[in-house]
Amino acid sequence: MSRHKRHKAVRDSYLRRGLAEVFTPGRHYPTYLSEKVTQFSKYRGEDLCRLQKEAIQRLHHDPVFDLRDSDRAEFSDSVVLTAYFQFFDELFFFGSLAGSERCLLRFKAQRGHERQTRGMFFKYVQERADGSRVQMFDIVMHKPYNYRLREPNRYVRLKSALCCLLQGMCHAFLGLWQCRTGTCQQTWGGRGAGYAWQDMALAIEEALADRHFLNLRISLERRDMLIQMLKANPGRIKEAYLRDWGFDHRDLARYMKK
Repeated sequence: MSRHKRHKAVRDSYLRRGLAEVFTPGRHYPTYLSEKVTQFSKYRGEDLCRLQKEAIQRLHHDPVFDLRDSDRAEFSDSVVLTAYFQFFDELFFFGSLAGSERCLLRFKAQRGHERQTRGMFFKYVQERADGSRVQMFDIVMHKPYNYRLREPNRYVRLKSALCCLLQGMCHAFLGLWQCRTGTCQQTWGGRGAGYAWQDMALAIEEALADRHFLNLRISLERRDMLIQMLKANPGRIKEAYLRDWGFDHRDLARYMKK
């Protein structure tokens, strides 16, 4: 097992500059990362950092971000999702995903025998030409194998895809930058990655729903993700944390049985 190294912190002034390599792979406490996402997701107006201002500017002026259903929609789903991938990266994740080229967005056509899902995400180690090994994270968005299975309403279809995309980006942000040794790898130990994911996702949902900011109202399906995490890594979560996320033990127990 690798030696547990001291956790690193990043000055807010560096985060505000929007440098893709501002984080060190595998060296940050998971809840520290979620606290920074939460902190910057609350900024508005002149408090926004450089990358956030540029992202908002594009959102308001580039027609690729228009999700409305229209027969005249000129952008394919993959083009729209790629644009939002960069947008969300700059708005919430400091440009550390797409900007660092460690997180890749891919599109894959599903086959008829495969279980139809919106997408999947996974991390892996890539060996570079110089012999160095780099932690990578892929977000794979699935295309229906049969066009008739595709949700016909463009707005509903894209919002569902953006939910999956944001879920993957939250996983990628932790998967690339959080400490990977000792108890830091535990989902629920101390304040592990499970807590960090829920805190981040809630902050992002609130920023998206702000009528005077983004007004996108994209759900990250946090309850479903929490149930998936608990089934994969069972643990007991304090009631106070569940209340912060808008859940309770009885609610979770009912859905865990399904």
